[in-house]
Amino acid sequence: MAQRALQTSEVYKADLHLLTVGRVGYNILMILDNKSFFLLGIKGAAMANIAVMLTQMDKQVSGVDFEEEFITDKSLTENNITYSTDFGDLKSVQEYDIFVYSAAHGGKDNILAQEALRKGKEIVSQPALIGELLAQFPRSLAVAGCHGKTTTSSLLAWSLTQLGKDPSFLIGAPPFDGGGGGKMTESEFFVVEADEYGVHPPKDKTPKLLFLRPNYTLCMNIDFDHPDVYENIGMTKKTFMKFFSQSKHLVLCGDDPIIQSLLLSLANRSPITYGTGKKNTYFAQDIIYNQDSTEFSVYKKDVHIGTCKTELFGAKNVLNSLGVVALLLENGFLFEEIAQSLLGFKGAKRRMELAWTDKNSYLFDDYGHHPAELEATIQALKSRFPEKKLHVLFQPHTFSRTLALKKDFARVLAAAQAAYIGPIFPSARENTDQFKVSSFDVAKEAKSEHVKAFDTMQGVLDSLASKFRSGDVVLTIGAGDIYKLKSGIIEIINEATT
Repeated sequence: MAQRALQTSEVYKADLHLLTVGRVGYNILMILDNKSFFLLGIKGAAMANIAVMLTQMDKQVSGVDFEEEFITDKSLTENNITYSTDFGDLKSVQEYDIFVYSAAHGGKDNILAQEALRKGKEIVSQPALIGELLAQFPRSLAVAGCHGKTTTSSLLAWSLTQLGKDPSFLIGAPPFDGGGGGKMTESEFFVVEADEYGVHPPKDKTPKLLFLRPNYTLCMNIDFDHPDVYENIGMTKKTFMKFFSQSKHLVLCGDDPIIQSLLLSLANRSPITYGTGKKNTYFAQDIIYNQDSTEFSVYKKDVHIGTCKTELFGAKNVLNSLGVVALLLENGFLFEEIAQSLLGFKGAKRRMELAWTDKNSYLFDDYGHHPAELEATIQALKSRFPEKKLHVLFQPHTFSRTLALKKDFARVLAAAQAAYIGPIFPSARENTDQFKVSSFDVAKEAKSEHVKAFDTMQGVLDSLASKFRSGDVVLTIGAGDIYKLKSGIIEIINEATT
């Protein structure tokens, strides 16, 4: 596979009128020509997947991270990737050629990163390395959007695998089937989840996706999120427009209102659009929601081309599935083969994942941390279980996001049958003293007796225990550690059943 010299962005300046991306800060080098890599925060979802991919390329890989359990531990262990838990071990970086950092653990300011610099090592950001990996493939497929990236990119990788293409992929979370989120193969296809978050806020707010120059970009939506990177939706739109300019071909969800507002400006790019609206290039109709699957008809410019069936649920996942279908059709695959390739995919880890059931009561877990994600997941479960009561256990993620989107969180949770809000899960990148907001502010804004906030997660469990009845559905949702309530919730369900 062809390689090219690395060019990366270290300067990101944006306001209502300006978006400038500079290319300074790194020496020009062939990252992948190096033999050994040290990853700061190796247990992070993307970092762990990168570690696996580098190992499959016969690179020497190690790193450092916390000792506590992560969902990526299994993947690292299965690939015999060892790491340190001692952030003060300065000797640990000396035997490696490349030091890779992300926004975790202080990024370039971490003591180990500084030691690597003192020793003359090359240090590169995680997205710079991903950009270099992507550039090796003649068919690079980037999945972008503020919501649904992991599920959609996982489905795309799954479908390509079922189509016999054995793609390489780098995805934010592992699929339900126990496989990893990163894989390096000899295929011409590479599926990557294009992250709009910054490299290392607040010092470097360069959006990660601006390091990517894919052949195809599939974008599901554009929304205001990450207030520590973007001041407003205008900045977000400019970032995505810059990213679109770096993509050879565009497949965009024409139902998304923000994307709709950009289509005129993108007319010279002739983007392919998809959605439920008949103005799209590809559109879905005749949608049927069942308890075990979802079916929909696919049209191209008013011509019915077939029917798809998926084991994903909810209106958003119809669009996500249709986006994958459109992208694969544009890459020359036959519709009948594509429809067959969707079957068997049940989702990605912590994306509306069925964590436990006794076939009467259900516990789902989801990574959603934005109001739009909460709303989509809640509506999907309501459509799947219209006769059951849904208990939503929500853990807000970051003080900045909670403050910026407080009213929207309150509106979505007020529509739930029962909502329990735990304490805000903080980010190490925030100075929490700067924010005057709590979960109680969200509950107060909701103005609903069905929405309650709690000082502790134990308080959430205690309240759930008093209200749960056999046959109900429970959803834990949030980007923090709310998934750790699983055993306590199962105990509550079992007690209600006996």
